[in-house]
Amino acid sequence: MKKSSMTYVAVSILVLLVTVVFSVLVAAPTQNAFAASHQQDPVDTCKQCHSPEATPWSTSKHATGNVNCLVCHKLLQGDHTKDPVNNKFTVESEDTTCQVCHTEVAGINVTGQLKLSQHGKVGLKCTTCHEPHSQGPVLAPGSRIVCENCHKIQAQDELKSTHTAAGVNCINCHMGPTGSHTLVVAGSTCGDCHKNLHSANRIVSSGLVVQAVATPMDVVPKSAEPVETPAAVDTGGVHLPSWTLVLAGLLVGGIGTWAVFGREPGGSSKF
Repeated sequence: MKKSSMTYVAVSILVLLVTVVFSVLVAAPTQNAFAASHQQDPVDTCKQCHSPEATPWSTSKHATGNVNCLVCHKLLQGDHTKDPVNNKFTVESEDTTCQVCHTEVAGINVTGQLKLSQHGKVGLKCTTCHEPHSQGPVLAPGSRIVCENCHKIQAQDELKSTHTAAGVNCINCHMGPTGSHTLVVAGSTCGDCHKNLHSANRIVSSGLVVQAVATPMDVVPKSAEPVETPAAVDTGGVHLPSWTLVLAGLLVGGIGTWAVFGREPGGSSKF
């Protein structure tokens, strides 16, 4: 093959490659490359106006579980950011929110337990006891735990009990170690602290009377305080032993007898 022929073939191939590359570039939609736009987190939009709700949510279990605002709130129509008055979000029912995820939590049917409990029978819901954004307890002013919001008499009685003195509260007994939402106190719950349940009434059956005390220090026995004997009053004069009075009595009696009868004691009579 001649050298001119080889040159012609090489040039033809090079022209063909340039033509292909140029055709691809011309046919491409654009020659500019852009990074994919970042889809804004709905929470970032919501918290611009709803920070009181977004702030506690940000540290909650829902935040770590990727349960954001749009899981429980749905937009009916329009653009809420442009017209929030007429384009409002809904508050979905617990049937389509809480109960969807909390049917089984760590092997526990929380929803089923709540329906079986007295709380469920009177119509109490999850949000009666749990704040939806933080998922923490709903506390009334002055309450220590959520139970006090309704059970005020029982809470006052509890404050006077030995359970409170031992650091036990309603949840320890009524929810137990498994967090049961039936709120039924099981025998095994008592047994966790009271190892011998049958001896729990031993003090009462023995006839001992247990007195209520005002402070813990009242149960400490107090030793009797020493009684101080009042000091004798000093009346002055000469203080002689008591036997000197006996001796003086004998002398005075003997002298008196001799003076009356005219004779010495023990002498013979002149008559």
